[in-house]
Amino acid sequence: MMTYKGYTATVGFDDSVERFHGRVVNSGPYPIATFEATDVDDLQAEFQRSIDEYLFSCKEDSIKP
Repeated sequence: MMTYKGYTATVGFDDSVERFHGRVVNSGPYPIATFEATDVDDLQAEFQRSIDEYLFSCKEDSIKP
């Protein structure tokens, strides 16, 4: 599992395509799309980008995340 700014994601690995994939499990009214990467550093960056985009969308739509 990964955490960032109070959000948690589950992480898995698909060895058939050699990619990590994650999914945020506590994103509230806007489900955050899954994210993926080929290594752990990129997976962390994609997770953080997903959260930051989610928070930006909530702010734009005046929705409390």
